[in-house]
Amino acid sequence: MGSFRRRRYVIDRALQYRLLIYNAIYFLIIVLSIGVALFLPLYFEMSKPGLTTAQQGEVAGRVLYLHANLWPAVLVVLIILGIHSLLISHKIAGPLYRFRQTFQDIIDGDISKMVKIRKSDFLMSEQEKIEEMMAMLRSRIGKIRSEQAAMENVLNDIVRNPGSQLEEGTKAKIAALQNHSMALKKEIEYFKFSEEPRS
Repeated sequence: MGSFRRRRYVIDRALQYRLLIYNAIYFLIIVLSIGVALFLPLYFEMSKPGLTTAQQGEVAGRVLYLHANLWPAVLVVLIILGIHSLLISHKIAGPLYRFRQTFQDIIDGDISKMVKIRKSDFLMSEQEKIEEMMAMLRSRIGKIRSEQAAMENVLNDIVRNPGSQLEEGTKAKIAALQNHSMALKKEIEYFKFSEEPRS
């Protein structure tokens, strides 16, 4: 049986909490605007001169009614918005976490791994571009590796051929080419091509 893996909804705290704060600020601005639009006219109405006690009581009742019903609804919406923002930010932070892993793999010379994100995640087009980049790197570096191997074989054939009479200057140039070929081979071997599943 496969082990149960609990999903972490907070992957990148700095990013996700920042998005959460931005959403909370926008929400509070909207709530403040609605509050001003609802309560300010009532307070102006209450402050009108010549208002009877009954009329003042009626306006005060409307104010109290709004207070009693508006703020609990605002609190519920704020909680729902916070949960929704966390879930949405997870669909952004998750792919970014995978992308950073892939970039680190490239830095480490491993270009064999695939970028895998969930179908429900955002940044799918970015994932496709990264996969396209990785495929291009594998193809180009593979061709460089093949060309280097072919050059090394030709140089080795020249050196091993006992029938070839080479001048000292030519031998030195061939030796220099061999050194450059070995250095190129060493640089190419830094990159890993074999498919390995990500743990």
